Amino acid sequence: MQKIITTTIFIALLCSFLSANNTKNQLDEVYNFYFQGNYHAAEKTLQNLIPNANLKNQYPLLIELGDLYFDKLNELNKAESIYQLIIKLYPKEKTLADIYYRLGLLYEKQEKFLSAAQMYEIVATKYRNPYYLNDALDAIERCFKKNYQERVALIDSYPITRIEFEDRIAMAPGLYETFASKQQLLEEMINDRVMYLEALRQSLNLMPDFLERTTDTRKNSMFQNWYQQEIVNKVKITESDKKKYYAKNKKDFIIPEQASAKEILVLTKEEADSIYQILKDNSAVFESLAQAKSVSPTKKEGGNLGLFRRGTYPEEIENAIFKAKNNTLLAPIYSQAKGGYVIIKVEEIRPKQERKYKDVAAEIEHRLRAQIIDETFKKKTDAFRKACQITINEQAISQNLDTIALINNQPITQQDINQYISRIPPFYRSEFESPEGKRRILDQIILEKTWLFQLEKDKYYLKNAVFAQVQENKRGNLISMIRKNEVSDKVFISDDDAMKVYKQNLSEYKVPKQIRTREITVNSESLAQAIYKMLIKDKLPFDSLARTYSIAPTKRTGGDMGFYSAGNKIKEIEDVAFKLKVGEISKVIKQNDTTYTIIKLEEVKAPYTKSFDEVKASIIRKLRIDKDKELFDRFINEAKSRYQIQRFLTEETETPETPQEK
Repeated sequence: MQKIITTTIFIALLCSFLSANNTKNQLDEVYNFYFQGNYHAAEKTLQNLIPNANLKNQYPLLIELGDLYFDKLNELNKAESIYQLIIKLYPKEKTLADIYYRLGLLYEKQEKFLSAAQMYEIVATKYRNPYYLNDALDAIERCFKKNYQERVALIDSYPITRIEFEDRIAMAPGLYETFASKQQLLEEMINDRVMYLEALRQSLNLMPDFLERTTDTRKNSMFQNWYQQEIVNKVKITESDKKKYYAKNKKDFIIPEQASAKEILVLTKEEADSIYQILKDNSAVFESLAQAKSVSPTKKEGGNLGLFRRGTYPEEIENAIFKAKNNTLLAPIYSQAKGGYVIIKVEEIRPKQERKYKDVAAEIEHRLRAQIIDETFKKKTDAFRKACQITINEQAISQNLDTIALINNQPITQQDINQYISRIPPFYRSEFESPEGKRRILDQIILEKTWLFQLEKDKYYLKNAVFAQVQENKRGNLISMIRKNEVSDKVFISDDDAMKVYKQNLSEYKVPKQIRTREITVNSESLAQAIYKMLIKDKLPFDSLARTYSIAPTKRTGGDMGFYSAGNKIKEIEDVAFKLKVGEISKVIKQNDTTYTIIKLEEVKAPYTKSFDEVKASIIRKLRIDKDKELFDRFINEAKSRYQIQRFLTEETETPETPQEK
């Protein structure tokens, strides 16, 4: 008798195991239909499977059918009926919290925020450690904002709550300090809601372009959520890990001896000796002399060699530099490699330094984290590939065959490759148009399709972060589409319209005489006179001396004051500047007892009237903005007339009246 019972139990367990495996295989068939985008075939398959399965195996099949209606077909009433049926049939199922969570998402889609919050609350309070606990808690907070009793507006029965309104103000509080600005913000929020409703009224949510954008957002959001949760968040770096890495890779944290210096390269020893004598008396003019005399490409930077290690410059120069002390002027050195004589100013010698662990711990953690993330990502995506049936025709690309590969019997074609390439920025596109480049694109497409297949099976679209991002993106896209269709696309400004404005406002396009000058400003008259002597007698570059000596903000640009017309600079400067000839340098100008300036006139622009071609683009841009506003105001006012809009923001208290619950 005992043997018979044992055998019976074994057979029952075996049947249960085989049935569970069979259910898994059946669901894999459904997932393949999802992969192909054949949702109605998936629906038909599930509808045929469910009646023939026992009650236990119907549970995952019913969930899948509900998810199909909820996520793929957007038939929310059918999805709700199935979820409610599951709750009725399986009241003691341990994962029933997942169904309540789904109902919460479904009610949010329908803008039934109170019902959604109730479902999320069940998940958070009535079940122990449910899978979607954190998602439900985040969703409760989102629904709370929509269920908050203080409203600033109602569009039909849809509320804009005080919390939502204040959240928007908090994004840029400085813009909304007055009641008028707050009213304007509220009107913008109302307009957004009305445009969203108008987009739905015109069925823009069924347009192929909208559906494609939504699919892309959904796919990208699922990947980002998976990558963050399954890859990034699971990386744990201990102090021991970091110290082991430091001990093993100490050589990576040694900074070799370095130097920073400036150079002047000339062709003859006589010239080098002459410059060296000048610099011995006044090394501050090194940069100016480099710009004026040096034949090295570094002359534009005042001879600056930057910070460098050994092995960067000719050996005879480096040997002299690394033997010198800080702030040392070296006598001319002949360098065959440089083709002349080099005068070097050594600014700083930095000895070899071993970075301590405490100084590199954060860098080590970053390295280890990046390494583990890369390894984990490759391991998981390799597993995704193995879970799919992939066949690649290695000759297809070079032979220009249509079908290049198959993933779960779904073809990847030349057109798929070309469409992917077309989305690459033009500057980089050419490197992917070769057979080798197309093969790289094929690998990327396979990677994307395999992880998408897996994330669909794992139902990442139910994650709160994914759901919220997709819903917000849908609203934003619909608002953009309706505005484009009803306003932007209807704006047309002709050249004749622009010419008419140009002729009517000709005086606005007149430009007075302008000059461009450079300045050197110092706080000592004696220093100003010394600089003037260097400019006139020694012929040193004005811009270099400005960088060296000037205290004006323009010193970084070599004293360049840009173009300006009369009345834009102080009188003492303008009185001199507008009388100079191009290239002429003024004498020292006294602004006050501590401010002395020298001016050089670089360029003069005679007064003129801007041509129509010069200003046409700006005129058209302004006309488009004006026309866009006119059309938008007309459209939004007409659209608002179709809805009952109530506003509750008052200037006296800036606290909204709370309407009675309906």
